[in-house]
Amino acid sequence: MSSTDPSFDASTSGVSSIHAPSQNTNGNDRVQAAINQFISTLKSSLDNQTFISFTLKGPSAPRPRKILNADSKEQLAKQKEDLRGKYKSITGRLVLLQDKKKRKKSADHNTGGILFLQANIKYHLATDMAHNWKVGTDESNLDEVENGLNKIFSSATGIHSDKDLLSEWGAPQHVNGELGILHGELVTAQGAYKLVLHPIHKATFALSKEKLSLSKPGNALAMNALAHDQQKIVPISPTSLFLQKLGVTDSNGKPVHGMSSKLRQCQKFVEIVGKLIDDSVVASSRGSLNHQEGIVHPTAVRVIDMGCGRGYLTFSLHSYLCSKYLSSTRRKIVSVQTQGIDRRPKLIQEINGIAHDLGGEFNSLNFIEGTIENTQPDLFKGQRDTVDGSTVDILIALHACDTATDDAIWFAISRKADIIVTAPCCQHELRSQIDHHSSSLRSHDASPLNEILRHAIYRERHTEIVTDAMRALLLEIAGYDTQVFEFVGGEHTAKNVMITAVKRSKKGESSGNQLRDKRTRLVELATMYGIKRQRLAALMGESLNANGEKRLRMCQECLQCKSGSAFLV
Repeated sequence: MSSTDPSFDASTSGVSSIHAPSQNTNGNDRVQAAINQFISTLKSSLDNQTFISFTLKGPSAPRPRKILNADSKEQLAKQKEDLRGKYKSITGRLVLLQDKKKRKKSADHNTGGILFLQANIKYHLATDMAHNWKVGTDESNLDEVENGLNKIFSSATGIHSDKDLLSEWGAPQHVNGELGILHGELVTAQGAYKLVLHPIHKATFALSKEKLSLSKPGNALAMNALAHDQQKIVPISPTSLFLQKLGVTDSNGKPVHGMSSKLRQCQKFVEIVGKLIDDSVVASSRGSLNHQEGIVHPTAVRVIDMGCGRGYLTFSLHSYLCSKYLSSTRRKIVSVQTQGIDRRPKLIQEINGIAHDLGGEFNSLNFIEGTIENTQPDLFKGQRDTVDGSTVDILIALHACDTATDDAIWFAISRKADIIVTAPCCQHELRSQIDHHSSSLRSHDASPLNEILRHAIYRERHTEIVTDAMRALLLEIAGYDTQVFEFVGGEHTAKNVMITAVKRSKKGESSGNQLRDKRTRLVELATMYGIKRQRLAALMGESLNANGEKRLRMCQECLQCKSGSAFLV
């Protein structure tokens, strides 16, 4: 007899009986029959290898009205609190778990292992939990899947036989006759089944959608069992030869010991820069651009990486850009040119040798010896826009110490670079000024800010924050849209704040009022922390003094490169 047949007999299914504490016997019987059918059908799908997933839904959180008075707010808070620890949702999927020791020894991570049904439980106002139930019976002939599902449904009626299914808040408040699971869905290769438990007099379990689009039903099991072990889609293949040459990965694409964090940084970095290029408002306003697939493609990309170090990110970005822009014959890309700059001659010789040995796309990648503050003024030299197309110029300066970041940003601004990517570090320039300002505040006791700045550790942190905030604001004054965010997790590097800037199109340029407002905010920020000078502001000719006279200043480097960039202060 089919488990979905209305005449299905729960007593013969091997599923234990669950009853909600209520006087409505007929309603309870319907609920029990629907639950039994759900569990039985799920078990059958595991046996015949057609299971895909299941979902169970509890009560939803109340939604507030647009306007709430005091009573409504109190009532809303009480409704939310009543839900604490109750099921919000439970999702199930198959996972293949392996012994950690065996996994390390095996080159193929998809071999062996034990199949489990993983139930991910989300609670209201509590921490999520996951439970793994072994598929099949164990030595004691116990079916973990059936036992686990029975306990979940039982707990939803207020009968908590397994404390492990409760949140850290313990047993939630339960109203007599209430169901903690209202509806759900079971998806198999044979179809999707709907479970309805509320209202109880309409409780049902029935097929809602017949066969899903899977080529072979038996493939559903393997496809979902290994879903958590599938190779993550990343912008750079871990097996890339340049990563092996740089000692980041081995021939199998696995990170060399101690290089896992570096590989993640490379992947994240090219993902960020790639999106900046795609979203660049400048690229869409220039020359004859190719709009294939809804993405703007320039005819040439030029990159300068100041303070490139061993070039992990430089190689990664160059390879990514070549793969993205040069691989398709439909895209009218002339070239991708990348220039790395570092002050260590032996290191420059080594990474130039790696680029030369790689050849191919890496022939347009080279490294030169130099410092950020003394970078050759003729870099980024040449026609930016022509009848046939345009270039997108990108300036990168990661972990450039103290004011070297300001020099790199100014180099990019003065040459009208389209995209600027920096990850500042060692922001020391403003520290002495903030220390002096803090002493002044203590002597006069004039500002609540004194309660923060009187502590040295907070002065250090505020120095970093204020320095980068001023840089972001100055970039906006210079005509860029800026973002400040965490580049990678703090476990990979302590200096993980990134500032990105994309040159605005002419249509997006700030009006006179907007520019004045930004300059006012810059002065107010500087005044608040007692800052009289800042490297980038000085290079741009921006005054940090509220009483400073407006003046027009043009950088000598700008005159040499004939960019004509000027900033009104």
